[in-house]
Amino acid sequence: MFMNKKKRDIRSMEGGPQAHRLDSTKLVKENDPETGVVSLGWLAAAAVATALTLLVAALADAHLPAPLDHSAPPQRFIAEIAYEHLVNLTSIGPRVAGSYENEVAAVRVLTAAARGVAAAASAHNRVDHDVFTAGGAFALGFLDGMSHVYRGVQSVVLRARGAGGRPGAARRALLLNCHFDTVPDSPGASDDAAGCAVGLEVLRALAAGPPLRHDVLLLLNGAEENVLQASHAFVTQHRWARAVRSFVNLEACGAGGREVLFQAGPHDPWLVELYAAAAPHPFASSLAQELFQSGLIPADTDFRIFRDFGNLSGVDLAWSSDGYVYHTRLDAAARVPRAALQRTGDNVLALARAALAGARLERPVEREPQPVFFDVLGVLVVSARAPAAAAALLLTLLAAGAELALSARDARRRLYMSARAWCGVVARAALGVLLAWLAGAAAALVPAALLHAAGARLAFYSRTALLLPLYALPALAGCWADARHTWGTWLGGGAARLARGWWAWRAWRDALCVWSAALAAAGAAGGLRSSFVPLLWLLPALGGLLGRRGRRGAALHAAAAALPALQCAYLALNSVQMFAPIMGRAGTTPLPPDVIMSLLVSSLTLLTFSWMLPLVVAAKNPKWLIYGGVALCAVTTALVLAGPLGAAYSAERPQRLMVFHARRTQHGQRQEHFYWVPELDANTPATVRDVLAPMLTASTEEANTAEECDSWPYCGAPYFLPVMSLVARGQRVRTDEPPAVRLNVTARLDDVTPQRVTLSLNMTGPAHVVLILAPAVGAHIPWCDLLDGAPQLGPLWGVRRTYFIALHNARVTPDFSWILNCHIVRGADAVEGAWVDVSAAGHAMAGEAQRTARHERLLRELPAWTAPTGWGVDLHLLRL
Repeated sequence: MFMNKKKRDIRSMEGGPQAHRLDSTKLVKENDPETGVVSLGWLAAAAVATALTLLVAALADAHLPAPLDHSAPPQRFIAEIAYEHLVNLTSIGPRVAGSYENEVAAVRVLTAAARGVAAAASAHNRVDHDVFTAGGAFALGFLDGMSHVYRGVQSVVLRARGAGGRPGAARRALLLNCHFDTVPDSPGASDDAAGCAVGLEVLRALAAGPPLRHDVLLLLNGAEENVLQASHAFVTQHRWARAVRSFVNLEACGAGGREVLFQAGPHDPWLVELYAAAAPHPFASSLAQELFQSGLIPADTDFRIFRDFGNLSGVDLAWSSDGYVYHTRLDAAARVPRAALQRTGDNVLALARAALAGARLERPVEREPQPVFFDVLGVLVVSARAPAAAAALLLTLLAAGAELALSARDARRRLYMSARAWCGVVARAALGVLLAWLAGAAAALVPAALLHAAGARLAFYSRTALLLPLYALPALAGCWADARHTWGTWLGGGAARLARGWWAWRAWRDALCVWSAALAAAGAAGGLRSSFVPLLWLLPALGGLLGRRGRRGAALHAAAAALPALQCAYLALNSVQMFAPIMGRAGTTPLPPDVIMSLLVSSLTLLTFSWMLPLVVAAKNPKWLIYGGVALCAVTTALVLAGPLGAAYSAERPQRLMVFHARRTQHGQRQEHFYWVPELDANTPATVRDVLAPMLTASTEEANTAEECDSWPYCGAPYFLPVMSLVARGQRVRTDEPPAVRLNVTARLDDVTPQRVTLSLNMTGPAHVVLILAPAVGAHIPWCDLLDGAPQLGPLWGVRRTYFIALHNARVTPDFSWILNCHIVRGADAVEGAWVDVSAAGHAMAGEAQRTARHERLLRELPAWTAPTGWGVDLHLLRL
């Protein structure tokens, strides 16, 4: 059969015996690909359009509803009433659990508010309240792990119910929870007086309406900052708790803004679905839940208590904007916008109404995993249970597969390249994507490492806009430069030489499709509900089904990439808002904070701009964009190093300082007095050395020396929380003045046998006492009487176990004593010697013994760009 030369060449390229000997450059002229097809102007326009998604995300984030005043209908949430509750509560000042302000003044204000809510109820509903006092004990795997013993903690509980109806035993209830106690020296407006103000106003609006089908409880708990004690007391002991079927927890780690639904479950996915359907201003993300529960954010909420000790499912809502005021003196009512109260109140009221009106609260628990959920710019919530999420993943993967198949077909027809050869080209492009991402992250690390080495740490803290030129631009420049270089040299060899111009664009687009599919499938297989992020990036594959090459294909690809790019910009904005303030209280992190932020910002930037990589590879000459990004980064870095932009803190975004005035007594050896400042951020040592020490005319030294850490558990430092792994170091400034607080400690060993002994401790002192017990090598503590069981195991001290036990008595009297007995058991191979090392610390967090006059003056005279707090500690170290 006759066959012309051109057809014979095509056959050989499709897999004939001559395929490997064919020189692709000998192709006919009409199939010779162009090398650069995207102009610099179009590339710049695409970059600007992508950058503008951040502006769109910021506008969506800033949108808050207009607050309502007293003229609004009584069944609406009225922000003005909530703000009045907020002012009444914060005007008391700091409300530390165990203080007069918390146990008397705040309870008085809240009971008056409860009576007001009852008086405003319609004739169809009744509102009761109860002041609840309780004691108990529990273990908690929070931070390094701890055990709690508490006495006399208080809560105010309100119950709204329909008049008549079912008897109390048959009722089901929705619980709203907040806490009114604070950390020392903070008015606690957002954390969490605002949550209580919202809860009171939501309950008033519900009770003012038609008969309630189910009960609704509002728990105003008075010991959350003591690490979740009052919620434990309620859910395990209060008579109304038995009726609770689900809960909504109101929290904050910032002042105002939009509250995010960041935890849900562990069961009953209907509550998230109800939120998605009912909330007028939604903001929710299963990615936020996975980040929070991973431990990357050093915090916890009462959600854990209701889940673990009440066996309840619910949702956790929290403000996160302006996290710089969190746990500082700046957290005042004036920082909480009425519009933020209105937004949160509208959402909680709508969710509560929907839950109370339906039959879900009456049905058995749905033992199903939580759905994948995320909001789209605060307009709607996408929620999908496991079957629907799996179907969506499958359909999108099929679309991506179809796109790859069409690309292979087109490459065969136009480039005379076999499907196998095209897959090789895409595989090289996929490797190029990975290398480009790594190069971008490495480029962003350069200014971060330089700033850290030069001592200009945390410059972004007071000016988060610096994150763009410092880390975002070099990430893009490094990524794009590497993509151009690698594809033009060793990645572009062989059959990939044909993939230039629009074919290079298509190969890299297919590579991005492969990466998105692989990450989405791997995430789904691993049970990660955050796998919706790579799944969104498969949407451009759908655009590829309509237009596969050329300008039309690029336009369709850009249109299909708009939603994932916008969603990633939205994610980036909220991530930076969350993590930038956290760097000011992140402790002694394994990586410097500037490095952490560079990795975060570069990753989010590369993710948002990832759709542009095919355009960059196919561009004619993008070097001026790359050089411009590098130049702007270099200029910004120089300005930070030179000083004009180098100030890490401001009066609005201050440095956090905790200054503990400690008396440390090593029994049988010596006693010393000093100010101990834990390293809450990377600049703490410099601030102590350059600011605090000169004010005391004393020198500083690292408190956690190797000798002390070898000799005493937790390095003999006066820790209040089990955060040795988070805050591994501190600075010490010696003083001749003792603190005002006194803790009297007596200890002895009873019932001594070769393998077992009873440790008996008697302690009299302030409301808060912290015990750290470290039994000898090979020994452990199986039982303590106040815990009625084994204490929570903490971190190892060398090869020895440690146990962190927090004792809190909210009703301190001069003659009150803690008497604790613990059994210590060691194996037959244990070394003879001391049985246990004990660290006992009394913390005066409120009252007259909190600070001496000199300590008070010291904190008051620190610069305005600091947010200091602190109290006196009497620390005893014993070896028995």
